[in-house]
Amino acid sequence: MAPPLTTHQAGLRDTALTTGYGLWAGLEVAEWAPARAVVAFRPRPEMLTPWGTLNGGVVSSLVEVPSFLALLHTVEDGELPVTNDIFVQHLRPLPGDARYMLTGTLLRRSRTMAWTDVVVEVDGAALTLARITKTMRKA
Repeated sequence: MAPPLTTHQAGLRDTALTTGYGLWAGLEVAEWAPARAVVAFRPRPEMLTPWGTLNGGVVSSLVEVPSFLALLHTVEDGELPVTNDIFVQHLRPLPGDARYMLTGTLLRRSRTMAWTDVVVEVDGAALTLARITKTMRKA
């Protein structure tokens, strides 16, 4: 279990998981510890392509959430992590009827920057890899 969050960190977490896109996508936290977070979801029908696979753009945006949660314990009061670079590589087709596990890992955190990796898996097979760089801005 992750250590307690500050009020600021908890507010950021709640915004990421219980409002807007994260809420619509049905994200749930499967595991969470400092420097590592796993979120899960099952695609909604409107996330699918006409041929029944998950749209890659959906996965490309959802990788932001485990990345953010993996570094959340390092976020200081008044800081807001903002993505300034993202690389996403889809390795194989994304099935439409599957439970997705997205694992974010904090690789490094400096005073003003953070680097994370995210692996997207279905049934233990990696489907997508992402590397995300965030700038820590004053909120």
